[in-house]
Amino acid sequence: MLEIDANYTWILLVGVFVFLFVIFILLCFTKASGERFFYGQDSFFEDEFVECPALLATLSEDARISYEQAKAFQQRHPPESIPTDITMSQYVSIQEKGISAFEFVCDMETQSFVSGRTEIQFFSGESCVQTNLPLPRNQEVYYWEAKMFEKPLTTTVSVGVATKPYPSWRLPGWNKHSIGYFSDTGNKHFNNPFFGRPYNSRYEEGDVIGVGYRPRTGTIFFTKNGRKLDEACFGLRYNLFPTIGANGPCQIHVNLGQMGFVFVEANVKKWGLAPVQGTLAPPPAYGFEAGSFLLERGGETSSLAARSIPTGFITSSSSRYCTGDDEHDDNTPLIHHVQRNSNYAAIPIPSQAQGVPTQSPPSYSTLPAPILLMDQAEYERNRRAGLI
Repeated sequence: MLEIDANYTWILLVGVFVFLFVIFILLCFTKASGERFFYGQDSFFEDEFVECPALLATLSEDARISYEQAKAFQQRHPPESIPTDITMSQYVSIQEKGISAFEFVCDMETQSFVSGRTEIQFFSGESCVQTNLPLPRNQEVYYWEAKMFEKPLTTTVSVGVATKPYPSWRLPGWNKHSIGYFSDTGNKHFNNPFFGRPYNSRYEEGDVIGVGYRPRTGTIFFTKNGRKLDEACFGLRYNLFPTIGANGPCQIHVNLGQMGFVFVEANVKKWGLAPVQGTLAPPPAYGFEAGSFLLERGGETSSLAARSIPTGFITSSSSRYCTGDDEHDDNTPLIHHVQRNSNYAAIPIPSQAQGVPTQSPPSYSTLPAPILLMDQAEYERNRRAGLI
């Protein structure tokens, strides 16, 4: 009997020990929100560098001023100061337009320009551009690529992600809540403008840099020319926006998923930010309006209107443009005077209506008498009196 009680005691002690050990593991590695409690050196919540005069001394005067301005900017505008979640109307836009709903937006105060939604051109000075929408969080991985279309050796490019609002005159990776892969050193900068950490080799004109994001763990990884690199960081929790920055002239073409990726795995698993085409049907191609009732009726209306215009009302200059002649004369006015029909005299004048009394204006009136309501005798009298 005593042996049985002793066995039960050992089982109870082992169970209590296992229970306490499991509780300890859960407390150490998770929080109530499901995020990890302890992070490594590459996490978003790593200990920040200690700003000291020695680090500031490594920056030039312009770089130090830019750093101080960006620091004050982020203190006034933290990541959650403006709503950045994808709204219901934006979700509908993504479903209807597909990948066309995403585009890069440049700040008018920066020396950059965006054409065709994803073709970015930097001119001079340090600046960055971000997309209008954040990276979604519905699938396992989201991925996009940036090709160095034109990049001089003297220009430094940083490709990465950042939160909004982010100082538009700073490259991603130089300020809080951002990470960037830099072209001049191959280092990754993670919330640090003073020094980066070795990551991979440099990249230059013609190279394709990809950025992958795992929403579940907040992990960021990069690719170079279709080859996956090590994970750059993890633990990112805010809404992240694809961000590209440069400190000089260059041209970068971005692929958000509107075409095939260089990274093959992203194509196979469809890691683009959105489908190539949405649910909204595109307009019919030129010359194929037979299936559209509105376009057919519009064509009939325009043809009827063209037939109803008298020939004499179309000038020779305007007919030249209508026939598709490509010769343009700079001296030709944009608005042409309408010429009267040379055969206007042959147009029959309606005779006086039967039963309508003829009325002439009073003698003190300066208006001419209506010709159609006067007989011949009254017309002659008014003409002699100078009223007509």
